[in-house]
Amino acid sequence: MKHNLVTIPASAAGIRLSVWLAKNGYPVSADCGGKGTCGKCRVLVVSGSFFADAAMTSIEAPDADGMIRSCHAWCPDTGAQIQLEQTVGGGLTAFSAEPEEGAEPARHDSAQTLGTALDIGTTTLAMALVDIDSGEIVRTVSRRNPQRSFGADVMSRIGAVIENEENLQLQQTVLLTEVRSMYAQLCDGLPSARMPREMTVAGNTTMLHLFCGISPAGMGAYPFTPAFLDLRRIPGGTLSLPVETVTVTPGAHAFIGGDVTAGMLLLRLSEEHEPVMLIDIGTNGEMVLFTGTDHGGLYYAASAAAGPALEGAGISTGVGGIVGAVSAVSAVNGQLITKTIGDQPPLGICGSGLIDLAAILLDRAELDETGCLETDPFPYAEAEDGSALCLTQEDVRALQLAKSAIRAGMEALCDAAGVPLTALSRVCIAGGLGYYMNMDSAAAIGLFPAELRPKLVSVGNTALGGAALLLSSPALAERISAEAAAVQTIDLNRSAAFNELFIEYMMFPSEEEW
Repeated sequence: MKHNLVTIPASAAGIRLSVWLAKNGYPVSADCGGKGTCGKCRVLVVSGSFFADAAMTSIEAPDADGMIRSCHAWCPDTGAQIQLEQTVGGGLTAFSAEPEEGAEPARHDSAQTLGTALDIGTTTLAMALVDIDSGEIVRTVSRRNPQRSFGADVMSRIGAVIENEENLQLQQTVLLTEVRSMYAQLCDGLPSARMPREMTVAGNTTMLHLFCGISPAGMGAYPFTPAFLDLRRIPGGTLSLPVETVTVTPGAHAFIGGDVTAGMLLLRLSEEHEPVMLIDIGTNGEMVLFTGTDHGGLYYAASAAAGPALEGAGISTGVGGIVGAVSAVSAVNGQLITKTIGDQPPLGICGSGLIDLAAILLDRAELDETGCLETDPFPYAEAEDGSALCLTQEDVRALQLAKSAIRAGMEALCDAAGVPLTALSRVCIAGGLGYYMNMDSAAAIGLFPAELRPKLVSVGNTALGGAALLLSSPALAERISAEAAAVQTIDLNRSAAFNELFIEYMMFPSEEEW
């Protein structure tokens, strides 16, 4: 864990501290969207005092640890100093897919033509340097999405824009600043003649709007209308990016974005003969069902509002997929053994670790079918400073809501498509959670039906892989656009099957069911 001493100048007077920090390259987590309830934006006050309101009439009192919530503090006109805990950013860059037929190994020499692919996740950013001729990935880099200062989920970030239009430019600015930094890191050491001039960008619909500087306000309430869904080519200079052209992947719906269509392209769903499902599990569980070429060749998609629990947000000691996150939990001779990303001291628990922990507690009858936690809070690890990292009853409830939404969404989507769940030939789990997730644990808590366990396949970051593929094969632009347009979206909020199943799957499976 790194600590940064940050000086707040007098010129910042009257600006909300979390906003000033984001503007100046110190984004803090604000899972609650600035409501002051999550406590994850706390900073240590070293000197000076902050105000509790924009009118600067009362002082924000530090807590017993000397910390204040940066989302509820306004900068003084006398200057101040704070200390930030700086976690090492992280994001999944690996993906599983077959290369295009006829692709040759990358040539790591001066003849190589390079481009960049970017995946803008709600929680993490991932960028790849790509050999355009072969499609092979040369290097990757990942960071946390700095827009977390505006909330953990897309609705919080949309709400920030609706509340204040200036937040649109702010969110675009902090994002593009981070993207330029990632580009510089990725291209470090390359001669100017070989610097990438093309960039493809995948992301959910909200992230792509914010990236382009286009208001996502229309997606803040029903009927959830995006400003655009089409594939776009933008001069890099328009976004102050050091490339000639930026290609933005097309989406299918407000909540079925270019990250999903990029995954569809990479996995070649359109070539599958039997039904196959792609699920990108995050704040929104986005899922696509392709019925198979032998069964009509139709696409159906839905988005289940799982909430941010499976990305570590909204969990009392939850963190994203960063170095130090507890990503796996096992039980050996009755003792819990935790594994962290990067094998560093534990900072908190991410989604995959949360699923493992719940499965173990269910197996030991320390968590019952209703979700009642026998010991609340339950200590699962010890932090570097000796304090206990604990799972709470509220954390369990958040997990139940998330897993129920995903499970019910899967079955409701199959029902709408007329495809029996058992007819699925594969269920491809994309994203960082899918990469780290223990599929046995996921089935044990009821995230997936036990009978589908043999068909669950982790495919990693298919959004980044699809963006890389599109970069190396520009002719695929027409294909990805056609596939996006062919998707039939199912509104789960209006699905009787989903609503019934959602209530049923709030329960954890009994031992007999598993």
